[in-house]
Amino acid sequence: MGRREQRQNLKMLRQGRRKAYEAAVLQHYRAVYRFMAYLTRDTVLAEELTQETFASAWANIDSFKARSSFETWLHRIAYRKFIDSKRSRRRDAALMAGLEVQNDNAAKDVNPLHRLAADENTRLLYEAMRSLKQPEYIAILLHYIQGLSFRQVAKVLNQPVGTVKWQTSRALKTLKQYLSGRV
Repeated sequence: MGRREQRQNLKMLRQGRRKAYEAAVLQHYRAVYRFMAYLTRDTVLAEELTQETFASAWANIDSFKARSSFETWLHRIAYRKFIDSKRSRRRDAALMAGLEVQNDNAAKDVNPLHRLAADENTRLLYEAMRSLKQPEYIAILLHYIQGLSFRQVAKVLNQPVGTVKWQTSRALKTLKQYLSGRV
């Protein structure tokens, strides 16, 4: 495809023309999917991340400056999706491992006093979360509970990544103070 055709296709994509989207998907889907399949070694996850890649590309088509080829830009988005997914899966695995340990300990622990203490800690954490300011609460919720990256949280909240990191850091400090009884 020549440079002129690429510019014309990009113009049509930015105008939201369905045929341009379909043509781009037909042209690039297989390459992006293959890239994801090699990275993830999981066909279902590769399919999901490929779809997320194209959805993100369409949502951010105006940010494509054509300094590289459209295919390169798609692969860059795909790689970021892969990294975000990998981070999310690691957080999920750590959370699940922590929950399994807690559940194993709770199941083994027939002492009602210990179970009551675990329930009390959970209640205190939720109480502490309710004490946060709304922007901090939402940042904690999206990052730690929903598993979004700071970049994704920033996009959701329409704020700079640095602001989201600052809010999260401040929220964690507040939670630590609250839970240690200093608030």
